Amino acid sequence: MANKDSTLRTFTVIGLLCFVCSVLVCLAVVILKPFQEKEINVDRMKSVLEAAGIDYSGKDITDLFNSKIEARLLDLESNRFLNDEEVKKAVGCDDNKSASDCAGSYNFVSEAKLPGHNADIDPAKDFAGIKTHAKYMPVYLVKAEDKSVTQIVLPFYGQGLWSTMYGYLAVGADGSTIQGLKYYNQGETAGLGAEVTNPNYTAKWISKKLYDENSSYQFAVKKNADGNSQYQVDAISGATLTSDGVNNSVKYWFEEVYAPLLKQFKNKEVK
Repeated sequence: MANKDSTLRTFTVIGLLCFVCSVLVCLAVVILKPFQEKEINVDRMKSVLEAAGIDYSGKDITDLFNSKIEARLLDLESNRFLNDEEVKKAVGCDDNKSASDCAGSYNFVSEAKLPGHNADIDPAKDFAGIKTHAKYMPVYLVKAEDKSVTQIVLPFYGQGLWSTMYGYLAVGADGSTIQGLKYYNQGETAGLGAEVTNPNYTAKWISKKLYDENSSYQFAVKKNADGNSQYQVDAISGATLTSDGVNNSVKYWFEEVYAPLLKQFKNKEVK
């Protein structure tokens, strides 16, 4: 009888410990979630600012971002920006959050995986190798003091050699000239494909053009690129497949997806 009581007490203690631990884990998740979300948002803001060439050193990131940039949510099917009410409904934000904050926090990566929230890509045009994309994408309008839009920062992504590579490309007011590139998430080979994050490499993109005078897509990342060409950037040495992935990602998003928006931007129709 004593052995049975001892065994029962042992299992009771184990059960209580498991219960207490599960409660503590749940509490930690709930308590830490707002801090984690804040860090994710700050990292996103930094990446957008870097792509736009805006120095944030020694400054409050959120204040600087909100003073320079407005996030909008673009419907990829209709090529129109959602209004504030539509943005909050699409993202699931409460009324205390601005439409710009809501649009910027839209998780297009997870949305791209959800039936009903995504759209299939024609395999013949899926240069990026991603199969589906979200119905909406966050678009970042960089504004001058007079509130005119001077740049658009656009998220894009696609398959590299080892990973899906995520980045932002900033485009100037002519709707074609690259102002900056920032890869913020990738898992390519260190010292080779991972050089897509090296400022010395991304600097080579600045002032290159995506489209010709007729708005026809011309940009290419290629081996032995013509240094005098305004449309070509040299591939990363020793990282041919990663470079192909970069080229194909940009080609998909900026030829098949964002071209209508950037044409509107060129025509001063984006405000």
